[in-house]
Amino acid sequence: MKIVHAADIHIGATSDALLEAARLAIAGAGGEALVVSGDLTQRGTRAEFSGARAWVDAVGLPTIAVPGNHDTPLLHAGHRLFKPFERYTDYFGDLTRPLNAGSARLFPLNTSRGWQTRTNWAEGSVDLKDLDGMITAAASAGDVPVMVCHHPFTPFSGAGLRTRTRRGDEASVRLASSPFRLLLTGHVHTPHAEWIHDRSGSYLAVSAGTLSLRLRRAPPGFNVLDLDAEGLRVTPFTLEDGAFVPLAERAFSWTHDGAASAQDARLA
Repeated sequence: MKIVHAADIHIGATSDALLEAARLAIAGAGGEALVVSGDLTQRGTRAEFSGARAWVDAVGLPTIAVPGNHDTPLLHAGHRLFKPFERYTDYFGDLTRPLNAGSARLFPLNTSRGWQTRTNWAEGSVDLKDLDGMITAAASAGDVPVMVCHHPFTPFSGAGLRTRTRRGDEASVRLASSPFRLLLTGHVHTPHAEWIHDRSGSYLAVSAGTLSLRLRRAPPGFNVLDLDAEGLRVTPFTLEDGAFVPLAERAFSWTHDGAASAQDARLA
């Protein structure tokens, strides 16, 4: 099963040419489903959400999406405080639900917040009750349950952005001991694939790059995941001379001990 994994589209901080190049590359990659790990917009305006939905619909694949921290209204404090995801839900609520994709069942987890009792509202936060509900549902989900969110639970080795997800350490412990073996995220704007180990087990965390002009250490990109009951192959696509081209594939086995080094966490 080929799944296209994109994130951080940031409509309002990207270009039509970049998005069209991504659409064409996705069409040529033969993907059968699309995962969007948050930050579809830059400022959370309705015009940006409309543009983001138009692009997703143009891709034309069964899609699962989750909100990112940029998908709450930046310039409307009242909405940000009392109904931070109203606009997101109006445009993407129908795509924020579990999705069957071949041997995988994809589950959406919202790690973004309209506001928090800390200075940096962009950081993620995990609702452990929501997480536990998905872990329970994953027990009967089929071959490979996959969790989709915006923020990595724990920081990636060598990432350009160090994440501080609230309750992320505990969420990571629970995920490692659950049926989930794969967590798909965004936020860091660079493609990574890294085994996350805990005393109770391990899971593979994969982050997509960005389809925006807000770059950190890597050009725009997305991933194509070839997933089955045995393991996962990740092919990052990166922008070169106006077109997205594939880079070297990385392979992971679900039965592997996860002994990936910090040096090979980055995919591009």
